[in-house]
Amino acid sequence: MVVGVRGLLRRALVYIRVSTARPDMISPELQEFQCRGLVDRESMLLVREPLVDLGKSGRAFSDRQIAEIIAMAERGEFDVLVLWVWSRFGRNTLESLQNLERLTELGVEVRAAKEDFDGRTVIGRFAIRQMLNIAELFSDQLSETWKDTIARRQRKGLPHANQGRFGYYRCDTCPPKQRGLPLETCPKCKEGVLKVDQEQLGPRLWDAYERVADGVNTVSITHEWYRDGIVDPVTGKPVTPARLYDILDSGFGLGLVRYRLPEQLHVVAPDKDGVPHKRRNRSRRPEQFGLYLPGRHEPVTGDRATAEHLWDRYTERRGTMPKRPTINDRHLPRYSVSGRMQCPYCHGGMQPLLRAKKKRRPEVNGRPHPFDVTWRCRNHAELGNCPESGYGNLEHIETRLLAWLREQAEAPEGMVDAAVAAERATLVAREEEVRAELADLVAEEDAIADAVAARVIDYRAAQRKKERIDKRRTELTTALTRLEEAMAKVTRHPGAAAIEAVLAAWDGATPAMRNAMIKDVVRHITVRKGRSLPLDVKYEITATWEPPHELGRLPKSGS
Repeated sequence: MVVGVRGLLRRALVYIRVSTARPDMISPELQEFQCRGLVDRESMLLVREPLVDLGKSGRAFSDRQIAEIIAMAERGEFDVLVLWVWSRFGRNTLESLQNLERLTELGVEVRAAKEDFDGRTVIGRFAIRQMLNIAELFSDQLSETWKDTIARRQRKGLPHANQGRFGYYRCDTCPPKQRGLPLETCPKCKEGVLKVDQEQLGPRLWDAYERVADGVNTVSITHEWYRDGIVDPVTGKPVTPARLYDILDSGFGLGLVRYRLPEQLHVVAPDKDGVPHKRRNRSRRPEQFGLYLPGRHEPVTGDRATAEHLWDRYTERRGTMPKRPTINDRHLPRYSVSGRMQCPYCHGGMQPLLRAKKKRRPEVNGRPHPFDVTWRCRNHAELGNCPESGYGNLEHIETRLLAWLREQAEAPEGMVDAAVAAERATLVAREEEVRAELADLVAEEDAIADAVAARVIDYRAAQRKKERIDKRRTELTTALTRLEEAMAKVTRHPGAAAIEAVLAAWDGATPAMRNAMIKDVVRHITVRKGRSLPLDVKYEITATWEPPHELGRLPKSGS
């Protein structure tokens, strides 16, 4: 047993927060290193991997994992919460102190690795309050700076962000904007006025406005763009229907710049518990922006009068489209298998679609009939890039799921335990193979270095071999990471009694309750192509005590 400074085993939980998530960010690694250092110095025991909030502001608590931390504390799962610095907990002094007080009431000690004050003393509590005040002050000062910058850009007819836009480019000499890297511009582009890409993307964007205004579905447009190789220069990815709406709703392609009015910056909406909270208004629909002003850039094609007329047609059409679910609705799964469906061909997620209204059956308890809820591959539905994907309806999926649950409940415990042990042994054996091959690569590198020093091979031949070794090392390192993640995801079989309890409560449960009940049992449900296939073949279920299907795509040893 690991003994702490007070003679007791103290269980620690590490919390990491990063305001802006970027591909090249190093902050999570720095935070975790410092936090683990404190845990090791004081001989604490980590109860699980760190809880991480990426791209989350410290000013709000409702959209972060603070509620989960407090729930874990109420269940007595840890004794010490470890932060990097106090600002990672929050930049809102009042709410930070309220949540810290709740953790203290539950007997949890909160520590910051780089600003380690003893919160049990008067001076320690005073120092913590001062650090939280400083964090809020820094956030307020940064907010004021951004407000001044946005106001200045608005006066100049520029959008609030100096980023790239679909259908535009900066100039012929400036390099394109890359995510996570500072923007590099030449002196003539300092003002940030973008130029129209008149060869390809500009006409495509104007055509999209025209077609959507005439009632064409965005899915057909994104399918066409994907077939033609059109990629969003801002994200470097194919344009999905949701992304296309973001591009069109901005009005930028028609020569407009949008701004929210002060009263539109925040909304008050209930959370999953029904408690109203004030939060940032993140809706991108045109009606959520009070100002659409002419910008300094030109429309992608045509004059401003024509572009303004097209914008009126587009917004009129957009106003007739259904809005997204309310914030309260987003917290609850709509269907029993939401988040569990996976395409077996591209390994992407699947999304539910309702049949045409003329073909729908009567609703069941105010919800769509399960036979009318069809699950399709998201990549195929949005881009048409997974032609082999199949589809299935919720009625057949739930029928197969219930049959599978009964099979698990009736399986002998010894057989199940042996199967789980075999799966774990397979993962461990594969991990040992990968580590052994990595060690062989190191030895091979040493042999190449010795051969070059002895002039047995020339430098160019050694360089080519080194490149092949580096490529293979990257593949193996990625595979090792995925194996370690898979090992962490493989759970114990819950036992026949737990599965029988799910079956007993199934008929009277809501879709959200059913989704929660199978969360710890079902990892994925894949749907294979073929209408005449038996249900047990068409719908393959992977349990949480089995490795994910993606492990089948790991590079083979020695390939």
